[in-house]
Amino acid sequence: MILRKISNIIEKIENFIVFLLVISMIILSFVQIMLRNLFAISIFWIDDLTRHAVIWVGFISMSIVSAYGKHINIDILSRFFRGKSRRGLDVFRYFVSAIISAILVYASIKFVMYEKEGGDVSLTLKIPVWYLELFFPVVFSLTTFRFILLVVETIRGVRKEEEKVGDFAI
Repeated sequence: MILRKISNIIEKIENFIVFLLVISMIILSFVQIMLRNLFAISIFWIDDLTRHAVIWVGFISMSIVSAYGKHINIDILSRFFRGKSRRGLDVFRYFVSAIISAILVYASIKFVMYEKEGGDVSLTLKIPVWYLELFFPVVFSLTTFRFILLVVETIRGVRKEEEKVGDFAI
């Protein structure tokens, strides 16, 4: 399916971004610790950038795992359903998740617009805060797309129970 191929390409980009962010956080945090302990100096923007990078990694990872339906969920009912009834439950679950994600897209766009109007600037990074928050609508849009894709795949019966996320089998 073409939509799954698009999702897989996006996932590769997301994995690369997460990799770069994690490596950057490790290196920058190490440099910051060394500077503080050895020279009693600090680069103030490192802490702010690292704080934002942690949030970015978490949200991008949410998008990645939602592609396979491996997101955090509370699922008591699935134990009682098998076969076609289980598929129906999964369709419902993914559909509701898509709706919630779409609401979060809208809310995050409103949030970014509000932040832009406020004109706040990061004190250490010296850039408007809303630039750092632009990823929220993007990630929620990708998550919405992926839940819709799960709905379609589940209805068509092409979704496998066990998928791979990145290089790890789940």
